Amino acid sequence: MAAPSGKRAENRRVRTEALQRAALGLFLQYGVEAVTIDQIVDGARTAKGSFYRYFRDKTDLVASLVEPLKRDVSSSFARCAERLREASREGNVAKPYEGLAQDLIRCVLQYPDVVRLYLHESRGPKNGARAPIVELAEAVLDGATELSNIAHELGLVRGLVGRLSAIVVVGASELIITRLFAGDDVGPVLEMPGELVSLVLDGVRARATPAPAPDKPRPARAAKKVAKKPAKKAPRRR
Repeated sequence: MAAPSGKRAENRRVRTEALQRAALGLFLQYGVEAVTIDQIVDGARTAKGSFYRYFRDKTDLVASLVEPLKRDVSSSFARCAERLREASREGNVAKPYEGLAQDLIRCVLQYPDVVRLYLHESRGPKNGARAPIVELAEAVLDGATELSNIAHELGLVRGLVGRLSAIVVVGASELIITRLFAGDDVGPVLEMPGELVSLVLDGVRARATPAPAPDKPRPARAAKKVAKKPAKKAPRRR
């Protein structure tokens, strides 16, 4: 009885992956909203009925594409938050952020086409089949905001914090990845995490407040010289 069940599971996996591959290629070429289910099943060389056997609709298929990336990104943010709390005892904010950057670079290398799709579609309206991608973008921004707030509360960073800080850092990181995919020479990929973290933290790392300089004694004012008036000569007697 186990063999048929295992075969059915394998068939499901093969057909699901074929639909996902076909859809991802079409999404990258034409955009999520422009692609139809008919085009997807044609690309996967399967019947349209097979699509609805594995996915409720196109939105469900898009969610299945981004779910592994979303899961790994969420885990990366959770690890960084834990490391920040541990780092508060030493005041070393760079190491947790470098670990996060390395985790995210691995996500880019593991899911390159899904990351491309994310970069293409994440700034669009949150409706239709694009919704799971925009939800992932919101989760990324929420995770970055939480990390910024934690670091600030622990006294590890100063100045620009919270949502605005997250928008700046996430925006810069996504632009770097976009240019990397476009073929720009942004340097060795594996060295990017450390360089990016150093660049960001140089502006927000908490610094010890210098002690105020002791007041210098004021120089004594020189005594004003009083000009002596010439003595009046006594009148001559006649």
